[in-house]
Amino acid sequence: MSSILDDEIGRSSYPRIVGLAFLDHCSPKIRRMWEYWNALRGDRLMPARQDIDPLDMPRDLLSGILLTEVLAEEPWLRYRLVGTAQAALRGRDPTGQPVQGNYMGAHLGIPGNDVMLNYRIVVEKRTLVYTYNPIIGARPDGSSMRQMPWRASSSLLMPLSSDGENVDMVFCFSDLDKDGPNR
Repeated sequence: MSSILDDEIGRSSYPRIVGLAFLDHCSPKIRRMWEYWNALRGDRLMPARQDIDPLDMPRDLLSGILLTEVLAEEPWLRYRLVGTAQAALRGRDPTGQPVQGNYMGAHLGIPGNDVMLNYRIVVEKRTLVYTYNPIIGARPDGSSMRQMPWRASSSLLMPLSSDGENVDMVFCFSDLDKDGPNR
């Protein structure tokens, strides 16, 4: 029997891979961050937030991380930690803000339905979601035009759980590059 979430996933055309099949398609940076998360997980379904130590994380990947808190009521999801490159891509730091309206691509007017669906998949299915929807960053003045300093090519959303059962945080890593003009 198909669930409502499965039906929503089926209707979505957003470019995503649910589960481990992304390993055949991802960048070396995404793979390294997955390896970090997977090592923390050990034989558990998912690691906990307290397992993540920025001092143990590959240094060149730190600026691309996000930690998102899963809340029991609206706004449902809130950014708790935003890496410097993640903030630069948005043109501002959304730490402490709800995901809705502050996600990557919100500055371009990209609807958040699929972004929120990605989080729902991670939380409800307790699994990984890999997205490969290139996003262009904001200019220093906050405008979004063709020539941007930052570009994201793909992201990996990974579940975290303090009780080993329920996802209470989502650990996200985006493959971000400081680039010249968008090609």
